[in-house]
Formats: sequence, structure tokens, C-alpha cells
Amino acid sequence: MSSKLINQVQQELSLMREEMQAGELYESLGLRVGELLDDLGDKDPATAIDQLDDYEVELIVETGTRLQRGLLSNKLQSVSDDDLAILVNGLGQIDPEVREDMSLNVLMQLIQNQLLTTEQLLTLNAHVFRPEVLYFHLLEQDNDGVFLRSFNLCLVSIMKLWEHPLPYTKRDYDRMVELLATYVALETDTRGFVDGKGNIRAFLHVGHVLDAFNFDEQLMRLDKIFLFTIMLERYKRLKTPLVMGEEQRIAAYLVNLMALDQLYVDYVLSTLKQMRQEVMVLGEPKNEGDWHRVHNQRRLMDALVLNEKTPTSITNYLKDLNFF
Repeated sequence: MSSKLINQVQQELSLMREEMQAGELYESLGLRVGELLDDLGDKDPATAIDQLDDYEVELIVETGTRLQRGLLSNKLQSVSDDDLAILVNGLGQIDPEVREDMSLNVLMQLIQNQLLTTEQLLTLNAHVFRPEVLYFHLLEQDNDGVFLRSFNLCLVSIMKLWEHPLPYTKRDYDRMVELLATYVALETDTRGFVDGKGNIRAFLHVGHVLDAFNFDEQLMRLDKIFLFTIMLERYKRLKTPLVMGEEQRIAAYLVNLMALDQLYVDYVLSTLKQMRQEVMVLGEPKNEGDWHRVHNQRRLMDALVLNEKTPTSITNYLKDLNFF
């Protein structure tokens, strides 16, 4: 697989989105996305990921510690662009103490306390929505580059959930949707917690960021359906297990989406019926990957049934059918 494939996938998804906006594609979107994903080849073997040197790591720890002290003493009034860049630089580190404790957690506290300017938030968002970040080693199997992708994505969800709406243009939304859609279509790393490396949980963060976009009133309904469809088609094809709460987070995202309008309830119900038909066509799983694929879907269905906010029409359908 090569970067040309990423561009091809992005172009084909962009075309589907244009067809949706023109009223030429809707009910068969899932089939089109599924065909695209089924044509992808195997991922490349993992390669080594360069890590920051000792001086750079020490700088992250020092900066994070200093800012945390300022937060605890209520003396921190602003954050310099240099300090912000230092913290963001740690999101791709394999060491969880650097990546989570000193980078992500401090960034989250700064955002929650609204200490970043609009310009800084826009700069952060622009950084995450760069191909070099979202697509970092995306075509390799279980590569440590997933930390950079996953934790930058988590940062976006934090910004969207805790800050006032930012002045995005239509072009900004077009770019975010197309880049995010391509990332979700190609992400396959289902690892949760890894000893010595901490949390990866790319699909937990996918659920976070898609849920954050649920509440963005500037994002068109068709784009929310577009992103949901791509997520579900990718989810249905995962051949390694999601067992660390990802299915519950994704179910919560779906429930929040359906709460916005009956349109989403009807669309989700139709996709569940399509999923049921596909399970019947595939028949008995014939290998380990297919078994994981089936049980990932089953856990998602169970999570929807157990969520007390799931619409009655959805829970009735799932309870009435024998999914397998």
C-alpha cells in the first residue's frame, strides 16, 4: 500500500460526498463505501517510529509540570505559543507518562480552563487536520505511529466539546470532513491498552471526535450521515477485537446522533437491517478474523440495547431478531 492509495480513497470519498449533496446518493452510500473498503489490500508491515531525544522529552516534562503548577495556583492567565507547541510535540510519544500525563492531560486542562486564545485553538485544529498527522503511518499494521494519530484526534474532540464555536469557513468544514472520513476509512488498529505503552484506543477516540461533531450545528446533516456511514462500514470489517469499551463509546455516539432528528433514527435502523442481511450472506465465520468481525458487531448491538437512551424502534428491532 502507498500514499497514492490514501489519495485515491480520499478522492473517491469526496466524490461520494458530492453526489450526496447533489441528491444522487443516499440509501446506497453504505454499499459504495463498503465496496471501496473491500478493494483495499493488506496493510504494510510496521516500521520503526523515531522518538524525541532526551532533551526534547525533558522540555515537555518541564513545560507540563510548570503549567500544571500555574493551574493549581490559579496564577496561569495565558499560554505562550512556544509552550503549546512543546506540549503538542509529545502526543506521538510511546512513553505514556510523556504522551498522556505531560502532553494530553495538560492540554486538556488548558482547554477546559479556556486559557487558549481563538488563534491558538485554530492553529491546534489546523495542525491536527494535516495529512502528515492524521495519516501518519496509517497504511502500516499495528504501528506505533498510531499514537500520533489517535491522541491528536482526541485533542480535537476536547477542543470541540469544551470551547466556544470557532470561526470555521465552509472550506474548513469541507477539509475536516474529507480528511476525517479518509482517516476513519483506513484506520484498522483496534488495540486498547498495551503494557509499557499505555492506551492506544484509536476507535475510542474516533467515537469521541464523531460525537463532538454531532453537536456542531454548523455541520450539515448529510455530513453527519456521511461520517457515520464510513465509520460503520469500517467497523463492520475490523478483523481484530475491540474489547476495551470502544463499542460502548461508539454506541453512545450513535445514540446522541439519533437524538438530534428522526432522520438519523430511520437511517441507523436501515443500516442495522442491512448489517443483518450481510451477516446472513456471509454465513458461518471461517477464520479468526471473521469471528472477531462478527463479535465486534455483536458487542456494538448489545451496547445499543443496553443504552437506556437508544430509541425504542432500534431496541425493539435488535431484541426481536436473532442477530446470528
